[in-house]
Amino acid sequence: MKTTLSTALLLGLFVGVGAGCASDDGGGPRPPQEGDAFLTVVGEANVFLENGWQQAITVRYHDGDDNPLAGEIDFAIGGSAGGATLSSGSAVTNQHGEATVSVVAGGSGEAAFSVQAVAEYADPASWRIAVRTSQPTGPLDPRGTYRVASNFDLVSGLPGAIGQVTNTFIDMTDGPYDPATYFLDQAVNAISDSTTRALINGARPALDAIVNEAIRGASPTIVTDLLEIGNDFGQVARKFGTLSTLEVIDASEGLAASHALTHVVFTIDGQSSQFLLSDLGMSDLRAPNLGFTQTDARTDVARHQFPLSYGAVLMVALEEVIIPMVDPSATDLESFFNNLINCNSVGATIASYIGVGSSSFYAGACRLGLGYAANYVEGRIRSLDSSALILDVSGNARPMDTNGDRKIDILQNGTWTGSMSYANQPVTLGASTFRGERQVGPL
Repeated sequence: MKTTLSTALLLGLFVGVGAGCASDDGGGPRPPQEGDAFLTVVGEANVFLENGWQQAITVRYHDGDDNPLAGEIDFAIGGSAGGATLSSGSAVTNQHGEATVSVVAGGSGEAAFSVQAVAEYADPASWRIAVRTSQPTGPLDPRGTYRVASNFDLVSGLPGAIGQVTNTFIDMTDGPYDPATYFLDQAVNAISDSTTRALINGARPALDAIVNEAIRGASPTIVTDLLEIGNDFGQVARKFGTLSTLEVIDASEGLAASHALTHVVFTIDGQSSQFLLSDLGMSDLRAPNLGFTQTDARTDVARHQFPLSYGAVLMVALEEVIIPMVDPSATDLESFFNNLINCNSVGATIASYIGVGSSSFYAGACRLGLGYAANYVEGRIRSLDSSALILDVSGNARPMDTNGDRKIDILQNGTWTGSMSYANQPVTLGASTFRGERQVGPL
């Protein structure tokens, strides 16, 4: 099976075949079409500036499957800007569908206003901008506890075995008679009688074609549903978020920090779901005694590591987020497969073609095969926990005092750099960001 094909390419091929036409995709972002265009703010939607500062803001233009779109994005200021300006009123998207302009704060006075991005066929995206007058009455005080929301991006791919797991969903759809071939393989393995197995295998691949026609006739969306599961699984494996607590305290030689991960966050099609890591069997994910340096222009958090049970994380993403988005009545992969494939119909088709054995016998083998397929996929995911995935990062951010008390309230434009590694196979992090907010009272 050609597991090197990407999920997006396979989806395009199936759609093209179904429509009876060929694709003429040059490989870059395509123009938008009515009903499929979206604008999403990249990074923080709340921006704090001081007089004379400037800050780049970026928006991403994409379709419903998160593929980049090509086009021109218009930007405009709304409200009383206090002399603030934009570097440009429009920008053309790059190969990632991103367009960027800069907001330049006025030279004096406070202001609160918005910036809106507009593009064809998409709802507008917007930022809230606050400008404060600089009050240099002493250094900013970072001591305190911050709630940190982070987004991590494995832009260059997934480490070894994790990437192989994501290809499992492609394996179900990339053969000429898939998904019938994939599930027939599982069903045959569920039949203990060697004579019956030999009869079925002797009728293949013609039987594969007949069963595939029956499956697709009963479930016309099966290929796109399987590909959607695979695509979403790939998304959450490559891009995921965390919530954490960063505590900054006095130390013998200046300042120190303690960083604790508490939640993992998955976002698919703009919908976010968060889960306590302690509920996934991961507790005390804390990096203590970290170096922390501070100026009024920048904060730095020293390099540290977190070991993650990534199999448990991905199973939660699959069963609690991805599968319910495609089939709300399914609770796990086996029930999802059973809802997709009518085993009674498959059993009748096989019995009629083979001429030996009852339709109920083959229907039972079909259901066992679906169970084997689900267990195989889930087993591959859970096996990832045989080695810990190590998140190895250091961070920096711009500190902001939003109320004039000379204490840091916001860690803005935070960036994590480092790697994620699985079984000693490191992958460099892509653009991974964070934002921290000072907490008052219990978390």
